[in-house]
Amino acid sequence: SEFPLDYRRDALDRIAQLTAGQPYLTQLVGFQLVRRFNDQVFEQRNQRDPVFTVEDVEIVTDSPEFFNRGRYYFTGVWDQAGREVPQQQHVLQVLAPHRSGLSLKDLEKQTQLDVATLNAALDLLRRHDVVQVSADQVRIIVELFRCWLLRQGS
Repeated sequence: SEFPLDYRRDALDRIAQLTAGQPYLTQLVGFQLVRRFNDQVFEQRNQRDPVFTVEDVEIVTDSPEFFNRGRYYFTGVWDQAGREVPQQQHVLQVLAPHRSGLSLKDLEKQTQLDVATLNAALDLLRRHDVVQVSADQVRIIVELFRCWLLRQGS
C-alpha cells in the first residue's frame, strides 16, 4: 500500500495474548485487520488513522468471519485431541469456560475422570501445546482456541 500501517504497542500485546504467538493465528489476525482497514478506507471512504488499536483487534477477533477463516486451525487442534488418548476433548470442553483455567482438583471433579485417565489426556494435550499445566493450574494456552470452543456450544 501507499502508506505504512502500524500497530499500537497494546494492540500487539493483545494479539500475543490471544494467539499465544501461534504463527497461523497471528498472521490471520493481521490479515483481517488489513482487510477491515481497506474496507473502511477504500470501500466506505472513511478517514481513519493507519494505526491498529486494541479495539480493532477485538473487533476482528470477535467476528464469526475470523473463526470461519481460522476453522482449519481450530478443527485441526480439536480433531487431534480426538485421537490416541481418550477424553482429551472432554477435558477441553470442561476447561473452555475458564479463561484462567482450573485447578487439577477442580478439573478432576468436573470431568469426573479417574486420575490416570485425566493425566494421560493432559500429558498429550501438553505435549501438543494445547494446555499449560503449572502450579496445579491447567489452562488452554491459545485464547482464540478457547473462544472457538465456546462458540461450538460445548
